[in-house]
Amino acid sequence: MALPFDFGEHKAAAFAPEMTLEMYKAFPEDASKQIEVVDGWMVRCESAGPSHQAIAINLIVALRDSARLADDRKKSCHRVLGDIDVLISDSPKLHFRRPDVVVYRCIDDDRGRWGRKPYASDCVVVVEIVSADSVTTDIRDKRAEYAAAGIPAYWIVRMTDNDGPAISVERFLLVDGDYIREGLAVRGRDFHAIDAINPFPLKLTWQQLDEGL
Repeated sequence: MALPFDFGEHKAAAFAPEMTLEMYKAFPEDASKQIEVVDGWMVRCESAGPSHQAIAINLIVALRDSARLADDRKKSCHRVLGDIDVLISDSPKLHFRRPDVVVYRCIDDDRGRWGRKPYASDCVVVVEIVSADSVTTDIRDKRAEYAAAGIPAYWIVRMTDNDGPAISVERFLLVDGDYIREGLAVRGRDFHAIDAINPFPLKLTWQQLDEGL
């Protein structure tokens, strides 16, 4: 016999107050890692699968090496990290995302309530690796949000059956407030998964993107 469904937690979520920055900062760390906040409302994020994590690590390593060379040449400073909160807005409602990979200008000083984590205005490129539960969010929602926030470049990595290995890398560049496609690499057609000059020169083969899968 089927047991009655308990709607208690769902009812509690429906009546939960909007999330503020102060509330988020008071969240336990293990809970805060499982959510993003969009226009004041919590959005649960599933933990990434092994292929997703491997691809993210490979992108971080490659982008970090590329950024280091460019920074040495231009006397600039960038950081490349994965799974870090990026503040899009804290007023009138809290709104932040946690891209799979973020390249942002170095932040030397604590800037108050957001600490040394990046604002969207600090970012030069964000990357999302599409999983089965994030297709619409990564392809439509975050693309619109990142463009509206003024992030210059957005890359979307698609995986075979949304589970790996990577099958395509689509790169977008912000032009007049909207993203236009700068490049599309497809496995089996293109030798390089990434052949880019923005934000730094970078060439990455599919085999390099697959490392650790």
